[in-house]
Amino acid sequence: MDTKHRDGLPAAEPIQKFLDFLLQCNQQINLVSRKISRDQLQMLVNETIRLARIVSGDCIVDAGSGNGLLGIVLSLSFPRRRIILLESIEKKAAFLHRAVSHLGVTNTEVICQRLENFVFPSPSLRNTLVSRGFPDLSQLLEPLLCRDVKEVVCITSLQKIEKLKIPLENIHETIYNIPFRDVIKILKMENVSRETISTKR
Repeated sequence: MDTKHRDGLPAAEPIQKFLDFLLQCNQQINLVSRKISRDQLQMLVNETIRLARIVSGDCIVDAGSGNGLLGIVLSLSFPRRRIILLESIEKKAAFLHRAVSHLGVTNTEVICQRLENFVFPSPSLRNTLVSRGFPDLSQLLEPLLCRDVKEVVCITSLQKIEKLKIPLENIHETIYNIPFRDVIKILKMENVSRETISTKR
């Protein structure tokens, strides 16, 4: 089994170890559908790896980390970056604590808190906010508008993206396609200067 790792591309062995642990814990608490197959879980992992390619921050905060298919995979993808798994539901936060310990990752902390109450690390750390399936994209936008984070990268539905109205000119939006998932996209929003925006468009 491939155990080599390069930044942004996690080795296969720790990913499979995480999926084993997730499926085991899913028998006690509802983390993913009981009907989901391992191949389907691997597809979600692959989507996270695709998202990881466009994340540039040194500190990555996963809002609503839940089952860890985003945040834990990012922890394994970026062992030299700081990862914060933010989860407000205690039993899911407890699972994330156990998963981090089980995998032996040392770059990751779990915080049981809602996003609106979370105090981001210093913006000088180049914070990135990530999320998957977050219910309210406008709430993800708030830390970007306040400049607590430099970018927001999320996996979300096309319908939610179409409803989102970005209020300021210095927020640049890019939508990335996910293969075979026409209604699910990766959305990246970032703080950039007006001059930068004019050259991108």
